[in-house]
Amino acid sequence: MKVLILALTLIGLAGCSSTVTPPNQAKLAPSERLFKFQDPTKEKASLTIIRDRGFGGAGCFASVYIDGEVAAKLDPGEKATFYVKTGESVVGAGLEGRGLCGASGERQERYISLRPEEHKYLRVFTSADGDMDIRPTTLN
Repeated sequence: MKVLILALTLIGLAGCSSTVTPPNQAKLAPSERLFKFQDPTKEKASLTIIRDRGFGGAGCFASVYIDGEVAAKLDPGEKATFYVKTGESVVGAGLEGRGLCGASGERQERYISLRPEEHKYLRVFTSADGDMDIRPTTLN
């Protein structure tokens, strides 16, 4: 019983926030969960999206959206690279599923601008409040 109380206390102190996963430590998402923007010859810019590790939302997929289309579903600690048009795109993320998976609210979206031959990194994370978000990162 004491071990259970200690474990619950530690989880409570840690909160629901996720832990940064550097791209070189993230696993590639399996191809069956990559749906769009996978042809490197079609477009001239690329984007790698990494989902942080952590307790918050760990049992749920994070759906990744590019220009309103579901591009992939990522588990914690996974990454995927997408080949997108140059210029401005809207990239978003949100937890998928029912019950606690839907507790993070609506998907969050950000504008990102890419030049020809450019490669950028984005990070999908869960805040201490349990909200999922997506932001640029300089980790690579």
